[in-house]
Amino acid sequence: MIRLSERLNSLGAIEIDTKYEASVSLASSIRNYLQKVLNTRWGSVIYAPDMGLPTIDMNQGVNSEDDKLHLLKQIEALLLKFDPRIAILTTQLKNNHNPTVALSFEMYLTTKSKYTVSLLGTLQSDSTFELELQ
Repeated sequence: MIRLSERLNSLGAIEIDTKYEASVSLASSIRNYLQKVLNTRWGSVIYAPDMGLPTIDMNQGVNSEDDKLHLLKQIEALLLKFDPRIAILTTQLKNNHNPTVALSFEMYLTTKSKYTVSLLGTLQSDSTFELELQ
């Protein structure tokens, strides 16, 4: 199920209704929404003050393995709470050799409608998250 705003934006667009295009559209919808949620900070959403992550101090960094795993668990809990389409979510750390990336991880999720989505996520040095479909 794609988000209401995305369905409204696509009104009037000519689409071929195939299962493949529906799954790509769903995967893109999930990726876009999850990236927005990850880049939201606590207290910035009036109707859901607990939505988002705390501000990440990049001066201290996310250096230790424990810090990275703790942040990954926060990400999992946040996404499961704020995207009701997700039935199962697993994450794992990835090796990172890019100096502008503080954290690299993979996410595998299964929606309640049984679609699977694989995402590669990064926490950039400017404290923003980027997700890309795999």
